[in-house]
Amino acid sequence: MSHVMKAVSMDRTGGPEVLGINEVKRPEPGEGEVLIANRTAGLNFIDAIARKGELAPEMMPPMPLIPGVEGFGIIEAVGEGVTSLKPGDAVAWMGQLGAGGYGQYTVLDSRYAVPCPDGVSPEAAAALPVNYLTAYQMLFKTGRAEKGDTVLVHAAAGGVGTAALQLARWAGLSVIATCSPSKHDYVRELGAQTVLDYRREDLVEQIMAATDGKGVNLTLNPVSGATVANDLACLAPFGTCHLFGFLAGPPAGSLAESLAPHFGKSVGIRVSGIYTWYGQEPDSFRKAFEHIMDLAARGDLAPSIQEVLPVSRAGEAQELIESGKTMGKLVLSIDL
Repeated sequence: MSHVMKAVSMDRTGGPEVLGINEVKRPEPGEGEVLIANRTAGLNFIDAIARKGELAPEMMPPMPLIPGVEGFGIIEAVGEGVTSLKPGDAVAWMGQLGAGGYGQYTVLDSRYAVPCPDGVSPEAAAALPVNYLTAYQMLFKTGRAEKGDTVLVHAAAGGVGTAALQLARWAGLSVIATCSPSKHDYVRELGAQTVLDYRREDLVEQIMAATDGKGVNLTLNPVSGATVANDLACLAPFGTCHLFGFLAGPPAGSLAESLAPHFGKSVGIRVSGIYTWYGQEPDSFRKAFEHIMDLAARGDLAPSIQEVLPVSRAGEAQELIESGKTMGKLVLSIDL
């Protein structure tokens, strides 16, 4: 086997032009690791943020960087001590930033690669890990949502939003969704009971009316900025606002300004990063990952894939996801 491989990589930050097809050293699996021959990769905001150099310096992997934190492929080789997987197994996987999904091969800890069941396509397998595990964590691990609860999902037509809607439907939750009007029909088809334009000035009033004045038990918010105050205002007692992104910047206002009006409801704000669960509780993470794949095999979950593009067009794909015009997921075909 050759000791080099082809990958879409970058040696500096900048625009889409910094991504190019290069020959790089092929990774080798160490103890507890697996080598995966990639077939497809999911596209995520973190790929574009890293390309632009907008991550905190301590989070940025060294250059050259091969983006791609999730994918589907075939086990090529296993390191010492790996018994859960063997060469020839088809797997879905999720890794840290720099895991190399845009390349022909990826090496990672075997705990983060799970068997891909029959009936789950390579494209779907690559689209499931990040979005569905992010939504699963907020809904069920930290959010502790139960059947009959109501969840408010912002940016509901995006990757995590789509995943949250499907998981909520599976779990018997009621969903109020916000997105732009052009995406309302799409979001309703995914199971949202109420869909609102996120730009409405009376958004809180509309949400409270939709819940008969009770409020929502949980919010999933990738926007932050001024939207956090609205989320707190429409929470039911003991409800929690989960922040998993900062598209509009950090939460506006001070802690006192945000929470003081709501002491009587015992509500909370929580930041949610999928890599906390990933790094701190790998066995629990893997169990949920396997559950997600099983639900997909049964047809309870089906990632909405907008387009499959060759990895050579990764820069174009990143620009598309940054535009906010996508509905669902973009997937890359590793056809190098």
